[in-house]
Amino acid sequence: MSSPKISISRPVVGVPTTTRPEQRLAQHLYRHAQRWQDSDHISASRADAVVVVCISDTHNTAPANVPNGDILVHAGDLSQYGTFPEVAAQLTWLRQLPHKHKVVIAGNHDLLLDQSFVEQHPDRELDGRGAGGKSATDLDWGDLVYLEHSSTELVVRDRPVRIFGSPWTPRFGSWAFQYGDDENLWDAAVPEGTDIVVSHGPPVDHVDDGGKGCSMLLRELWRSRPTLVVCGHIHGGRGQERLFYDAVQRHYEDAIRNGQPRMAAWISVGKFIFVLILLKVQLLITGHSREMRSTQLVNAASVSGRGNQDHHDPIVVII
Repeated sequence: MSSPKISISRPVVGVPTTTRPEQRLAQHLYRHAQRWQDSDHISASRADAVVVVCISDTHNTAPANVPNGDILVHAGDLSQYGTFPEVAAQLTWLRQLPHKHKVVIAGNHDLLLDQSFVEQHPDRELDGRGAGGKSATDLDWGDLVYLEHSSTELVVRDRPVRIFGSPWTPRFGSWAFQYGDDENLWDAAVPEGTDIVVSHGPPVDHVDDGGKGCSMLLRELWRSRPTLVVCGHIHGGRGQERLFYDAVQRHYEDAIRNGQPRMAAWISVGKFIFVLILLKVQLLITGHSREMRSTQLVNAASVSGRGNQDHHDPIVVII
């Protein structure tokens, strides 16, 4: 008796959202506020500087221009359909890269790596019988550090770098490593003192193409406050942004939150504008920009566009 065929969703992530006027106003002002920060950047020449090369969502591709660095991070979706040949080929490519430290997580497309998904969908392409007898246990990880809602500590020139990685994203369609609205996998998940969080999906309203990210992840970032977050998943959200932990940030997130009554939304926007004015006055008087306690957010999706036809170079960050 043959095994039932797996039902694989189309590669679409998130429901398209239509922003309201008050949300668009808040987003416009927020982009300006992002520039009101210290212009000082960590120099690669500093003795304790760590160069992090960020990639994600390669979907069976192998970007040609991968610069060297201290740590290479792949934030998931190595493959397109999560079969053994696809995942194995991506691991072979990653193992050949020269970086001393390489950290990898899975994504929702990497079906083979989600054991529960494989067991629930006994498809020949995933259970080993249709892949020459190969299963996830036969993958050659070599020097790659694979994280699955877990942590590791690397040492770069005597500097410890603590990394937490998780493949889990909010449920949308039939894919691997997904959770429902009532499952908060992010509650106190990131250990204290974590420097880098590698999450397949982005936090809501940040590098997520208009609100397609996870609100539970955002709350966990407010609690844990890592130095760097590397993600992907939402290809249209590719880019960088800085998440500040101040009143401006808090009121901005209130202003663009979906589901609140229109009057309450406009009141939130008014409060956001008020704290922005206070910040601008502070800048004019003292010359100091926003507080330095912040997290660098990087959506490093390597492909985008219809049919993943657009290809992008890795993003390099110094921490």
